[in-house]
Amino acid sequence: MGQKLVIAEKPMLARDIARAICGKQVSESARLPISGNGYTVVACAGHLLELVDPEKVNPAWGKPWSLDVLPIQIPDWKKEPVGDKGELVERIRELLDDADSVINAGDPDDEGQVIVDELLDYLGYTGKVERVYVNDNIEKNIVKAFEHLVPNDACRPAGDAAYARQMADMCFGVNETRLATKRLGGLFSVGRVQTPTLGLVVNRDEAIEHHITRKFYELAATGTCPDADSQPSFKFKPGKDMLAGEKHIFDAAALEAIKEKLDGSDTTFTTAISKKVENPPLPYNLTVLLSDMSERYGFTAAKTQQITQDLRDKYKAITYNRSDSQYLKEEHFEQAPAVLAMAMANLGASWPLDFSIHSKAFNEKNVTAHHGIIPQEIEVPVSDMTRDEATVYTAIVERYAMQFLPPAVYDVSTSAFDSDGGTFQAVSTHLREAGFKDVFAYMGKTGKADDDGSKNPWLPAGDHSLSRIACEITQGETTPPKPYTEGTLIADMASIAKYVTDPEVRDILKRKDDGKKGENGGIGTTATRASIIEKLKERGYLEDVPKGKTVQIRSTEKGRAFYHLLPPEIAGADVTARWWLIQQDIAEGKADVNTLQENVIEVFKAHQDTAYVGASIAPKAKVVGKCPVCGEDVVGRKSKKTGKMFYTCSSNKNEQQEDGTWKQTAGCGFKLLGWCGKTFTEKQAAALLEGKKVDLKGCKSKTTGKTFDCKVSLKKDGSIEPTFDSKPKGKSGKARR
Repeated sequence: MGQKLVIAEKPMLARDIARAICGKQVSESARLPISGNGYTVVACAGHLLELVDPEKVNPAWGKPWSLDVLPIQIPDWKKEPVGDKGELVERIRELLDDADSVINAGDPDDEGQVIVDELLDYLGYTGKVERVYVNDNIEKNIVKAFEHLVPNDACRPAGDAAYARQMADMCFGVNETRLATKRLGGLFSVGRVQTPTLGLVVNRDEAIEHHITRKFYELAATGTCPDADSQPSFKFKPGKDMLAGEKHIFDAAALEAIKEKLDGSDTTFTTAISKKVENPPLPYNLTVLLSDMSERYGFTAAKTQQITQDLRDKYKAITYNRSDSQYLKEEHFEQAPAVLAMAMANLGASWPLDFSIHSKAFNEKNVTAHHGIIPQEIEVPVSDMTRDEATVYTAIVERYAMQFLPPAVYDVSTSAFDSDGGTFQAVSTHLREAGFKDVFAYMGKTGKADDDGSKNPWLPAGDHSLSRIACEITQGETTPPKPYTEGTLIADMASIAKYVTDPEVRDILKRKDDGKKGENGGIGTTATRASIIEKLKERGYLEDVPKGKTVQIRSTEKGRAFYHLLPPEIAGADVTARWWLIQQDIAEGKADVNTLQENVIEVFKAHQDTAYVGASIAPKAKVVGKCPVCGEDVVGRKSKKTGKMFYTCSSNKNEQQEDGTWKQTAGCGFKLLGWCGKTFTEKQAAALLEGKKVDLKGCKSKTTGKTFDCKVSLKKDGSIEPTFDSKPKGKSGKARR
């Protein structure tokens, strides 16, 4: 009799499923497939299939690339096994022959759906298929999930939309990258998500550089109040008319008039008492976790994401790590005492948790295929973890534990009186109950100062008098926005709609994320944003700039120049907005899977003949002297690979090949790279090019590894000539390298 074949997305999950439903003891290294209780469980290894390269469809679309064959469009783009995964594909084919039915156990998202669906389609399977959504890899929760199977046909539209996006992304990249590369020379890649992400950084960097400091003015008033134990300080808050669309007052004259009228006068003001409640932050989703680890510990997004994968796969310590939701189900509320008891034992911690508290995180309406990232009820050997693994695990546990602690509660005394053009306001905030901040002190205990950071006396509700008013005008300066870190960049990728000026596009982006708490009109996914940033670095568009304990993300000269040459219709987040509308139609059966690719081609044709024409991207370089070989300028550059300076003749021309390597295509070939482990400074390079000798200390012999000092000069052929003050004892006097 045949079996039910369960196809998981990854081997680790497949073993967890087998452990739960096959009735067998399954080790962490057990070989797949595993059978028992009428099930056979096997796993993919992520995507087993990929879209074929264009040249496999039409040889004319291969290398060398040609503009004449563009645009390249391949309806129903065929797929083939990825690299060495062909054997696994064939093994699953054999298992399908003996299966009565199939259960799609891909991860609970559209990519997980298509990973299994595309395999079944490729292998021509036409039998019964059901779908299971496994968010937790704890046995009892997997068993529950298998009690709620749904027909896979009802889930396939999500996979169809993902397939449409795969084809569109490939079509977009193939055509736009080839067009830019051939017109500009060198390799210039374009991507639906990477390009607007680059735009975020470029625009931020240019806003910083072009920021013009402006002086602004603020007005404060103090006076004697018999009901206060010290003088209250009132800050003037201008009304909309006075601000006239600005954030500050830039002309002190208006404030001078108010000051002149109020100085020495008496008035009355009213105080209202309110309560401010600050609830604990919700559990993490991946975007918030990546951002938080970047801000708190300086972890790169790629590093944190890999750690979460290890925590899930190696230790089973956390739930689904690529979640885009921060909310949880009621069953998690019921399981929380046991889950957190185990998690605290793992950490050796003991917190005064109150499991009767029903946090707003437990909201079934906000949970779709995913829920927040929380610890699992399992013994985890934290002592065996790396320090960084333990750091991320601890943060996830603490964020969940906070849901069972009371909020921080503040009493707020707000006093105000009206004046010409606005209102004077004094605020005093007292922390009544620290709540969760008392347990997790790093969350901060604030509340003793008002909004201005100056301490104000506490005033009871009611009317009060203020006599002998004295006003003071202070001056401030506008500041530029802060450079991005990976954390803040990922946060803005998740909410890029706020930077979109077109109201229609902004609305579409927000609708795309409707119901996804933590996403507010974003580009990319929680699972791909880290890799997008890494790709932009690898391609020389972005770079890391360490600043103290943080690492800034800045755009390179190449990245800025290229971004400004991009056709506007493909440079922004509106591409994602357009695509989402079409994907919705595909998911609802209103459009064919090729519709999205057709839109890509339509947009491409609009700028095919004009984009990048006559443009070039040549990095600026400082001239340090004349070439000893051909007499042209020698310029200094920084190696992208090592970060070290080198010097090259400006006659040299290099082009990046389609495989990513560089090839010299013109020039005399002169380069001054350094000598025996020493890199030349600009001053030293200039001296050498003038025919002078340069002292080098701490040179290192390549043959003996020993260090030595010498003088070097340039020969006419551009090679280095070393000389020594005295011939080294027992040596010939020749240069030791």
